Amino acid sequence: MLERSNTNMTLDRIFEEIFNMINGASRIPLTDKIVIEENDLACALDDLKDAIPKEVSNASHVLEEQKNIVNKAYEEADKIVQQAKDEAERIIGRATAEADSKIQEEEIVKQATIVAEDIKADALHYQEEIKRDADDYATRVKHGSLQYADDILAYLINNLQSALQGLTDNRSSINEESKNLQSYANNFLPDSDKLSDDEE
Repeated sequence: MLERSNTNMTLDRIFEEIFNMINGASRIPLTDKIVIEENDLACALDDLKDAIPKEVSNASHVLEEQKNIVNKAYEEADKIVQQAKDEAERIIGRATAEADSKIQEEEIVKQATIVAEDIKADALHYQEEIKRDADDYATRVKHGSLQYADDILAYLINNLQSALQGLTDNRSSINEESKNLQSYANNFLPDSDKLSDDEE
């Protein structure tokens, strides 16, 4: 699992502030509804709008860093293979030079050539393994980054839906209370004390 970023922790803090607003808000008598200060909620939502783009940017940086690791692995593999090839060519060249001056040492050249070819074959095999491992690692990193971004978006959607539903419920409750007060005034108060539409 990818490490949580500072921005992700900032999102947690903002949502915690919103939940604290809800828990500490004044309750409407005789209902399970609450009233939240508009300015406090607006400030929290502004902070949320600033934090979301930063979280998406952090996910992009993580993916870019992993790509750099993969590229470095490719470069290291190529370097090792090239060194092996150079060493093999050096062995073959030295063996060939000695064989030219000493025909009787022909077997040495043959053995050196076999060793050099073995070295080259091992180096190529090692290169293939490194590149295969690097490709597998890149795939896992990409999948992990995409899953991380999806988790963040799901987390944001869930919390925003909860907050918006709470605001919608509060607004509906306030409207319902207003209607109840109007109904009470019309049924039980003298005409002079009844609430007019303008007084509402």
